[in-house]
Amino acid sequence: MTYPVKISLIKLVVAATVSVGLVHASADAHVSDGREAVHDRAGSHSVGAPKSAKVVKKLKVTKDGAVVNARKVKGWIAVDADDVTIKNTTVRASGKYAIRILPGATGTKVKRTKVKCVGERTNGLVPGRYLAKRVAVNNCRRDFVSSDRHPATVIKSWIDGESYDNRNSVETPVVTPSPGRPGAHNTGVPAGTVLTPSDGMTITQDGTVIDGLLVRGTITIEADNVTIRNSLVQSSTSGYPILVDEGATGALIEDVEVDNMGGTGLGIFFSRGSGTVRRANVHSAEDGIRIEADDVTVEYSYVHDLQRQPDGHHDTIQIRRGDNITLSGNTLLPYDSSTGDPMNAALQIGSLLGDDQISNLRVIGNYMDGGNFTVNGGGRNEVDSALYSGNRFGRNFRYGVSGNLDNSVWDDTNVYDDTGEFAR
Repeated sequence: MTYPVKISLIKLVVAATVSVGLVHASADAHVSDGREAVHDRAGSHSVGAPKSAKVVKKLKVTKDGAVVNARKVKGWIAVDADDVTIKNTTVRASGKYAIRILPGATGTKVKRTKVKCVGERTNGLVPGRYLAKRVAVNNCRRDFVSSDRHPATVIKSWIDGESYDNRNSVETPVVTPSPGRPGAHNTGVPAGTVLTPSDGMTITQDGTVIDGLLVRGTITIEADNVTIRNSLVQSSTSGYPILVDEGATGALIEDVEVDNMGGTGLGIFFSRGSGTVRRANVHSAEDGIRIEADDVTVEYSYVHDLQRQPDGHHDTIQIRRGDNITLSGNTLLPYDSSTGDPMNAALQIGSLLGDDQISNLRVIGNYMDGGNFTVNGGGRNEVDSALYSGNRFGRNFRYGVSGNLDNSVWDDTNVYDDTGEFAR
């Protein structure tokens, strides 16, 4: 009934969004304290501002070719000009970012600089379009942020004292594409699996594996690296049949069927907890999967048969916050063929929680059909960066395939399923 599927987990990095400051930096004279002659073997302690450096607050650089040299910045640096150089500088930041390259700015170079993040959600260098050489980033939520859309070059630099090259030398798994579109025949519990009845549960032990259960109730994950596989979860709850709770990381929900039994719940809810959903069959809920968390992947899954509720707003997947989210190879069907109801969306982005935009969203190789707009991409500045590629679309929408695609790349491989023509 199912088949083995492997898919590479693509390492993404995340951009942050910031408000612009008012203090401007002009071109500075070169200040040399001998740091340029320091050999790389000296390590991350050899970079940053000299003791004699001038202390300043937030800097916004607006002059092309400006050089910010030998400064201790207690705040952030925003670059809004071309060919800016930041060197021999220490930035101590507590906001959303330490150094940000604003839209349109190119040619930024950051050299021999130290970044110290002192806020829980402070990012280092964002969102890309820079060269960083001998830069030390410490205690940041994200360090050297970049993406396909906003690339960056990082040379001889450090993250929390460890070489950037060592930190980012993770081997990519071999990719084995899935043969066929996800549906009832190849998602959920594999045929022949014997299920053991169980009540609902809250998982608090790291590394727990749930395998082969028929859970009549809900599952709440409050621990790291929890696996739920080869299981059926049935609950008519108005809450969440499966909840990945705040702080939980590395959850794996694999070969699982989630049946909300016509309830008003969310089939799977990532509430500030991270993880992967793979080959899941999610149905009979008001909403299929909701994501309010970083580092979530949904792949080769089948989300369908949403339950219409009075004044309902029904989506197979909704994202309200989060960076580094990948939706790959799924079948997402908000359209109800039995009633002709398109529901709201296959993918809905909106009602953003907080002011941290959604960054590095990747929507790749999915089949989607239905919705007012099949993809409602967020039209009120909810998104900082997103890529839509290789998706196929049915025509059972009310208004169109896509709407409100702010700050998103929609390439020409997105097509109608029946004709192969470009869909937008």
